[in-house]
Amino acid sequence: MHELTVAVQIRRVLEDELRAESGVQVAGTVRVQVGALANIVPEALQFAWPHAVAGSPSLGDSTIEIDWVEAALHCRECDATQTIAQLVSLRCPVCRSADVEVVGGDELDIVGVDLRQPVAGPP
Repeated sequence: MHELTVAVQIRRVLEDELRAESGVQVAGTVRVQVGALANIVPEALQFAWPHAVAGSPSLGDSTIEIDWVEAALHCRECDATQTIAQLVSLRCPVCRSADVEVVGGDELDIVGVDLRQPVAGPP
């Protein structure tokens, strides 16, 4: 299950960013976009998340929310852009040309984080 490794990498990226912001913590949800071509099973990533962030002072209570992105191809020949349920072939579903470009579905991006600022003490 490489989703645990992915969850640990997301944790490391966020902890590196939070380290520069003294006292800032994740207050709730970490939102990620996962594309259909990223070879990640969303349910496995959600299952792995609590294990990946266990013991993290800045992420320990966070949850992960996954926005699924369908695969999409753009055909250079007929100029059609189509989402596809599953990648069976790299041919345009409209004109069957092989002159296509993947324009969606390979994402693995952190797109949102709920943050909590540290409470300021008395002056």
